[in-house]
Amino acid sequence: MKIIILGKKDMAGTNPAIRVKGMSQIRYNFIWDKEIRHYAYEPKDQKEVDDIFRTQGKLYKTLFFSVWLEKETISAEELMEELGLEVAETPKTKAKGRKTKGQPVAEAVESA
Repeated sequence: MKIIILGKKDMAGTNPAIRVKGMSQIRYNFIWDKEIRHYAYEPKDQKEVDDIFRTQGKLYKTLFFSVWLEKETISAEELMEELGLEVAETPKTKAKGRKTKGQPVAEAVESA
């Protein structure tokens, strides 16, 4: 989870970081994240999250924040292992061949 600053999507001509002071006077360093194209800060605990969102509309009248939730991808094997279940091996079936309607040829015909 990251907290992002809304309205600051372009980094052209600006600093690579924005420092935001919370209501508790602690400074939070929002760094430009190239992947999500926003200034982002990853909080360490819920206290920091509350402190940052309390500043919105009070200390900074034009600065608004949002939460960026990243999708975590877990493979099926990892999920089954995490749940404590075993993955059963299923036997693979052979693909059936296609039947031909043509007559079998006994010998090749040569053209003269």
